[in-house]
Amino acid sequence: MRTLSARILLGFAALTITFGIIAATVVVNMREVEREIHLLRVGYVPLAPLPKELQHSQEELSKYLNEGFEDDPHLLVSTRNHRDFALRRLQTVLAQTEKTPDLPEHEFDVTRHHVDTIQSEIDATTPYYAHLNKFRPRTDGDPTPEQQESLNRLRNAEKQILLDATELGGTLNRRVQTKTSLLEDNEHKLRVYTIYFGVTAVLLGLFITIWVVFELRPLHQLRAAARQVAAGDYGVRIRERGPTEVKDLARELNSMARAVEERERELVRSERLAAIGKMAAMITHEVRNPLSSIGLNTELLEEELGDDKESSDARELCRSIHREVDRLTAITEEYLSFARLPKPKVAPEAVNAIADQLASFVREDLAVKKVELVLELGAGEPTALVDASQLRQCLINLVRNASEAVIAKGGGRVTLRTKKADSRVVIEVEDEGVGIAPDVLERLFDPFFSTKEGGSGLGLALTQQIVKDHGGDLAVASTLGRGTTFTVSVPAA
Repeated sequence: MRTLSARILLGFAALTITFGIIAATVVVNMREVEREIHLLRVGYVPLAPLPKELQHSQEELSKYLNEGFEDDPHLLVSTRNHRDFALRRLQTVLAQTEKTPDLPEHEFDVTRHHVDTIQSEIDATTPYYAHLNKFRPRTDGDPTPEQQESLNRLRNAEKQILLDATELGGTLNRRVQTKTSLLEDNEHKLRVYTIYFGVTAVLLGLFITIWVVFELRPLHQLRAAARQVAAGDYGVRIRERGPTEVKDLARELNSMARAVEERERELVRSERLAAIGKMAAMITHEVRNPLSSIGLNTELLEEELGDDKESSDARELCRSIHREVDRLTAITEEYLSFARLPKPKVAPEAVNAIADQLASFVREDLAVKKVELVLELGAGEPTALVDASQLRQCLINLVRNASEAVIAKGGGRVTLRTKKADSRVVIEVEDEGVGIAPDVLERLFDPFFSTKEGGSGLGLALTQQIVKDHGGDLAVASTLGRGTTFTVSVPAA
């Protein structure tokens, strides 16, 4: 999950899942509470009072059997009928409850067992009551032993029915209490779950909010950097970190800043070069004639001095003046060539041939200075769209600079290399010289900047301008103490 959108989507997905869990938990517990309420309302609430009614009727019947039922036999029959009606009512409600949908299938099995047991016991008392109907109170004596035994059995049977009815009522009461407790537990559990999950959701929401703010923090840095670039601070750079979108945006902003900075530098350089060209043309025009007069007069003066020993010092002085005049003349010519640099007239040219001619022209001169010129020509005769004379001038400047760096080290090799690279032709001038310091490397192509004593500082500036006028690039790589490589890249024909 490296992208910002994926991270935010993941965070909100986690929040959505959390709320889904909360909702599902609440629904499940609410459904459980609803089932318990439905069971109580439909099942136990109608059944709960009926066992008490049966128990009360059974108590009245047992009482009459134990205490003077002989005085009012009709009341015994009425009480017995009332007990039987209470049981039938209980059976009817229980049957209706068992048929109610959405109730647990075996929820009332225990109740049904108790009711069936009571019914069986009541049915078993029928013979006793039939025998009892034949018994009438006698004033002349007690019941016979047979009659007394039948009465005792009936009393015991009704007593057992009373116990069973009491147990049925207790069972239903316990079931109601159990269901009520379960309902309370579910309600408590639902409340606790809701609180816990709610707090969790709130904390997760806060965490995701803080996390999103933290993830979006680089955007504020991007905005600040963009404002700085818009204000003219093209050197601003920001760290390329964060999610993929932010990292890509930071990379593009840095690239834009570098491009604008380079374009601004090129614009300033072009304006400076244009101003320098105009100034150089004016100075050269004003200086050339006085220098020519000084040179001519110095030669005439040297001829007038003669060849005697007394005037030898004066002649040497004249020769020094003449040498300096020649040097100034060369500098003015260099300035003039810089000011009058024409636009290149490009045509398809064989770069290997230009390099070979150049090597033949300077090889002997370099060999005298202990500099070996090595030529490595690319295969396939690379052809470039260039102005041959301007390219030759550019390469001469680079080869001379390379030879001077090698001479400063005491001798070595200069390699002139050509090759084809896609739609470009590359020419490299590599030396084994002293190298260039990093602080000097930054200003190497600035006009009038030179590390050589007496240098004009226009050689590399002129070379770079020639390459750029051809739609090419000039790059330099150097290691101090090991050498330098200048790379010229121009469009291929």
